[in-house]
Amino acid sequence: MTESIQLVVVGAGPAGLAAALEAEEMGLPVTLIDLFPQAGGQYFKQPPAAFRAGTPQNAQARRLLEGLGRPELRLMSQASAWGVFAEAKDDGYLLALCGPDETPRRLRARAVILATGAYDRPVPFPGWTLPGVMTAGAALTLLKHQRVLPGKRVLLSGTGPLQLVLAQELIEAGADLAGILDANPFPWNAWRHLGAVWGQWERLREGVKAWWAVRRAGGRVQQGHTVYRAEGDGRLEKVVIGPIGDRVAGSDTVRADALCLSHGFLPATELSRQAGCEHRYRATQRAIVPVRDEWLQTTRAGLFAAGDCAGVGGKDVAMLEGRLAAMGAARHLGQPVDAARVLAVKRELANQRRFAAVLDDLFPFSPRLADLLTEDTVICRCEEITVGEVRGIIAEGATTMTAVRRLTRAGMGRCQGRMCASSITRLVAEELGCPVEAVRQATGRAPIMPVPLEELSAHDETV
Repeated sequence: MTESIQLVVVGAGPAGLAAALEAEEMGLPVTLIDLFPQAGGQYFKQPPAAFRAGTPQNAQARRLLEGLGRPELRLMSQASAWGVFAEAKDDGYLLALCGPDETPRRLRARAVILATGAYDRPVPFPGWTLPGVMTAGAALTLLKHQRVLPGKRVLLSGTGPLQLVLAQELIEAGADLAGILDANPFPWNAWRHLGAVWGQWERLREGVKAWWAVRRAGGRVQQGHTVYRAEGDGRLEKVVIGPIGDRVAGSDTVRADALCLSHGFLPATELSRQAGCEHRYRATQRAIVPVRDEWLQTTRAGLFAAGDCAGVGGKDVAMLEGRLAAMGAARHLGQPVDAARVLAVKRELANQRRFAAVLDDLFPFSPRLADLLTEDTVICRCEEITVGEVRGIIAEGATTMTAVRRLTRAGMGRCQGRMCASSITRLVAEELGCPVEAVRQATGRAPIMPVPLEELSAHDETV
C-alpha cells in the first residue's frame, strides 16, 4: 500500500532537520527519512545510546534534535530512499524506501526536499586500498560513534581546517600524531578575506583551539606536501610522502598504522541525478551540483535540494538552506510564507555563503593529485579496475563516464561510483585534453544504493 503525504525530507542532518522543523512551524505535516539510527548527520553525529550521557553539548544540535518530538513531524530512521519518481501530470513524487518492517515501501509526496549531504572526496594513489587507509569522515565516525581510535600512530593528509579538527580529536583520544600534510601552499593571501570572516568568531575560535592543540602535542603541518604511496604487508605500516608535483616517488618515509585522508567533500547528488534534475559543474568545488532557483527548487517542480548535496558549504549554510527550502516547499503547496522571515533567512544565508567561499578559495582541491596515479593503481575499489585499464578504454574511444562504466564495470559496484566516479572523470578529461565539465556524467539509475532483491520484488507498481 502506498501512503500519500504532503512533504518528505530526505536526510536528517543539519539541512534536513532545519527544513523539517521550519515546515512543521508553518503548519505542514512532514515526514523525515534518514539512513542512520540517530538523526544528526555527519555534523551532529550522535553516539549509540549506550555511549551517550545526557543531551548533546552543541547548542545547535540540541535545539534541532529536541524538535524531533513535535506532533506534526514523523521521523523514519534506518530507512533509505533509493528512488524518486515523478508522478503523472506533475502531481508530486513517488519515493521508494527500504528499511525496518514498519517502514512504508512507498510514499507519495506532493513536495520533496533532498538533504542528503556530502561524502569525503576519494583520492586514489598506490596503496590506498590497504587496511588502515581511510577518509577523515571514517576516522571521525570511529572516534565519535564507536569510541575507537583508527590507529595508534596516525598521519593526516589532505587540505583544509577539518584536518586540524580531526588532529585535535585524535590527540585528545590518545593517538600519536605522526604529522599533517597539506597539499596546498600556505594561504598567504588569507588577508584578502578579512571582510568575509569578520563576525565568524565561533569558527575562528574553533580553528585556533584545534591549531593550538596540535602545537602543544608537537605536531606540525607540512604545506605543499602529500602522500605518494602507502606500504605494508597486509595492512598499513609506512607512508612515503613528498612535495606535491614532484614526480620523484616521494622524499621521506613516515611510520604509521593509520592514514586519514581529507581532500574535501563531494555533494551526494545520486537522488537528484536519478530524479532527472539538471546539474552543472561548479568549478570552485570541482563537483557537479543541481541547478536551483531562489527558493532552492531544482529543475523538477516541487523537488528541492538543500545543504551540502547541492554544494558543500558547511553546517550553517546547510541549516539556512534547509529553512529556505521548507519555505519554498510551503509556497509550492499553497501555504502562506512570512516575507520578513524569508528575507532574514536569505540575508544570513548570503553572509554564510561568503564565508564558505573563503574556504573554497583558501583550500582548493589540488589538480596535481592526479600525478600520484600509476598504471597499476586501483581506481575502482569495488570492481578492482586499475588506472591502466581505464586509460586503455579511453584510448579505444570511451569519452564519457557511462562508456567507461559499461566497458569496465568501474562504478557499478556496491558504492555505485561514489569512490571512483570523480577520479575517473578527471582521468578521462586529462587523457582527452578537455575540461572536466565537458565529460558527461553517468546516468542516475534506481536503486541508487544496494537493496535486497525482495525489496525490489515487493514493488509491484510500475514506476
